[in-house]
Amino acid sequence: MSKTPEDIIRDEWDMLKKSGLLSQIGCSAGPIRTKGIYNMFKWKALMRAPKNSPYDGYLYQFEIEFPKDYPNSAPKVNCKTNIYHMNISTDGKVCVSSVKDEWGKAKNISTVLLSIFIIFNKPNPGSPYRSDIAKLYRENLQEYEKRVKEHCAKYAMKI
Repeated sequence: MSKTPEDIIRDEWDMLKKSGLLSQIGCSAGPIRTKGIYNMFKWKALMRAPKNSPYDGYLYQFEIEFPKDYPNSAPKVNCKTNIYHMNISTDGKVCVSSVKDEWGKAKNISTVLLSIFIIFNKPNPGSPYRSDIAKLYRENLQEYEKRVKEHCAKYAMKI
Protein backbone atom coordinates (compact mmCIF):
# COMPACT_ATOMS: atom_id res chain seq x y z
CA MET A 1 0.00 0.00 0.00
CA SER A 2 1.45 3.35 -1.00
CA LYS A 3 1.75 6.18 1.48
CA THR A 4 -0.54 9.19 1.42
CA PRO A 5 0.92 12.69 1.11
CA GLU A 6 0.08 13.21 4.80
CA ASP A 7 2.04 10.07 5.74
CA ILE A 8 5.01 11.23 3.66
CA ILE A 9 5.00 14.66 5.32
CA ARG A 10 4.74 13.06 8.76
CA ASP A 11 7.70 10.78 7.95
CA GLU A 12 9.73 13.76 6.73
CA TRP A 13 8.90 15.65 9.93
CA ASP A 14 10.13 12.71 12.03
CA MET A 15 13.36 12.48 9.98
CA LEU A 16 13.85 16.24 10.19
CA LYS A 17 13.59 16.21 13.98
CA LYS A 18 16.11 13.35 14.23
CA SER A 19 18.55 14.73 11.64
CA GLY A 20 19.89 17.68 13.63
CA LEU A 21 19.41 19.99 10.62
CA LEU A 22 17.03 22.28 12.50
CA SER A 23 19.57 23.10 15.19
CA GLN A 24 22.37 23.41 12.61
CA ILE A 25 20.51 26.14 10.71
CA GLY A 26 18.90 27.81 13.75
CA CYS A 27 15.37 26.81 12.88
CA SER A 28 12.27 25.41 14.46
CA ALA A 29 9.69 23.99 12.08
CA GLY A 30 6.67 21.77 12.12
CA PRO A 31 2.99 21.47 11.41
CA ILE A 32 0.60 24.01 12.85
CA ARG A 33 -1.44 22.63 15.72
CA THR A 34 -5.05 23.73 16.17
CA LYS A 35 -7.21 22.39 19.00
CA GLY A 36 -4.69 19.61 19.63
CA ILE A 37 -4.64 18.40 16.01
CA TYR A 38 -1.65 18.82 13.71
CA ASN A 39 -2.34 20.04 10.18
CA MET A 40 0.43 18.23 8.34
CA PHE A 41 -0.17 20.33 5.20
CA LYS A 42 0.48 23.70 6.86
CA TRP A 43 3.72 24.37 8.72
CA LYS A 44 5.26 27.27 10.57
CA ALA A 45 9.01 27.81 10.66
CA LEU A 46 11.04 30.27 12.69
CA MET A 47 14.53 30.76 11.34
CA ARG A 48 17.53 32.64 12.65
CA ALA A 49 19.49 34.31 9.87
CA PRO A 50 23.04 32.99 9.40
CA LYS A 51 25.89 34.66 11.23
CA ASN A 52 27.78 37.23 9.18
CA SER A 53 24.86 37.75 6.80
CA PRO A 54 23.28 41.22 6.61
CA TYR A 55 20.23 39.65 8.32
CA ASP A 56 22.25 38.33 11.29
CA GLY A 57 20.77 38.86 14.72
CA TYR A 58 17.14 38.57 13.68
CA LEU A 59 14.45 35.91 13.56
CA TYR A 60 12.14 35.36 10.58
CA GLN A 61 8.83 33.53 10.38
CA PHE A 62 7.85 31.42 7.38
CA GLU A 63 4.70 29.53 6.49
CA ILE A 64 4.99 26.40 4.38
CA GLU A 65 1.95 24.95 2.67
CA PHE A 66 2.14 21.49 1.18
CA PRO A 67 -0.04 20.64 -1.83
CA LYS A 68 -2.44 17.70 -1.63
CA ASP A 69 -0.31 15.81 -4.21
CA TYR A 70 2.97 16.22 -2.29
CA PRO A 71 5.74 15.20 -3.05
CA ASN A 72 4.78 15.41 -6.74
CA SER A 73 4.41 19.19 -6.39
CA ALA A 74 6.50 21.62 -4.38
CA PRO A 75 5.30 23.27 -1.20
CA LYS A 76 4.59 27.02 -1.25
CA VAL A 77 6.76 29.09 1.06
CA ASN A 78 5.70 32.47 2.38
CA CYS A 79 7.75 34.78 4.61
CA LYS A 80 5.47 36.26 7.26
CA THR A 81 8.13 38.74 8.43
CA ASN A 82 8.41 41.93 6.40
CA ILE A 83 11.84 41.49 4.80
CA TYR A 84 14.04 43.41 2.37
CA HIS A 85 15.20 40.58 0.12
CA MET A 86 15.39 40.26 -3.66
CA ASN A 87 14.11 36.66 -3.65
CA ILE A 88 11.10 37.38 -1.44
CA SER A 89 8.19 39.39 -2.83
CA THR A 90 6.58 42.26 -0.95
CA ASP A 91 3.70 39.92 -0.06
CA GLY A 92 6.12 37.26 1.23
CA LYS A 93 6.35 34.74 -1.61
CA VAL A 94 9.74 33.07 -1.54
CA CYS A 95 11.52 32.42 -4.83
CA VAL A 96 14.05 29.64 -4.32
CA SER A 97 15.05 27.75 -7.47
CA SER A 98 15.36 24.37 -5.73
CA VAL A 99 11.74 24.72 -4.65
CA LYS A 100 10.25 26.70 -7.52
CA ASP A 101 12.02 25.43 -10.64
CA GLU A 102 13.91 22.26 -9.72
CA TRP A 103 11.36 20.38 -7.63
CA GLY A 104 11.32 16.60 -7.85
CA LYS A 105 10.44 13.63 -5.67
CA ALA A 106 14.03 13.53 -4.36
CA LYS A 107 13.48 16.93 -2.72
CA ASN A 108 11.81 17.28 0.67
CA ILE A 109 11.16 19.66 3.56
CA SER A 110 14.84 19.60 4.53
CA THR A 111 15.69 20.88 1.04
CA VAL A 112 13.14 23.68 1.44
CA LEU A 113 14.44 24.83 4.83
CA LEU A 114 18.08 24.62 3.79
CA SER A 115 17.33 26.61 0.62
CA ILE A 116 15.69 29.38 2.65
CA PHE A 117 18.68 29.47 4.99
CA ILE A 118 21.09 29.75 2.05
CA ILE A 119 19.37 32.73 0.40
CA PHE A 120 20.01 34.84 3.50
CA ASN A 121 23.75 34.65 2.73
CA LYS A 122 23.61 34.08 -1.01
CA PRO A 123 20.65 35.84 -2.58
CA ASN A 124 20.07 35.02 -6.24
CA PRO A 125 20.06 38.20 -8.34
CA GLY A 126 19.46 36.06 -11.43
CA SER A 127 15.97 35.11 -10.23
CA PRO A 128 14.63 38.02 -8.20
CA TYR A 129 11.07 38.85 -7.23
CA ARG A 130 12.27 42.39 -6.56
CA SER A 131 14.52 43.59 -9.37
CA ASP A 132 15.21 46.95 -7.70
CA ILE A 133 16.88 45.17 -4.77
CA ALA A 134 18.80 42.85 -7.12
CA LYS A 135 20.06 45.87 -9.05
CA LEU A 136 21.23 47.59 -5.85
CA TYR A 137 22.93 44.35 -4.73
CA ARG A 138 24.87 44.13 -8.01
CA GLU A 139 25.74 47.82 -8.22
CA ASN A 140 26.29 48.93 -4.60
CA LEU A 141 26.71 46.10 -2.11
CA GLN A 142 27.49 48.46 0.77
CA GLU A 143 24.23 50.41 0.30
CA TYR A 144 22.31 47.16 -0.13
CA GLU A 145 23.61 45.82 3.20
CA LYS A 146 22.84 49.15 4.90
CA ARG A 147 19.22 48.99 3.70
CA VAL A 148 18.89 45.36 4.74
CA LYS A 149 20.08 46.20 8.26
CA GLU A 150 17.77 49.22 8.53
CA HIS A 151 14.81 47.12 7.41
CA CYS A 152 15.70 44.32 9.83
CA ALA A 153 15.86 46.76 12.74
CA LYS A 154 12.44 48.11 11.81
CA TYR A 155 10.51 44.89 11.04
CA ALA A 156 12.29 41.70 12.15
CA MET A 157 12.42 40.18 15.63
CA LYS A 158 15.75 40.92 17.33
CA ILE A 159 17.40 37.93 19.03
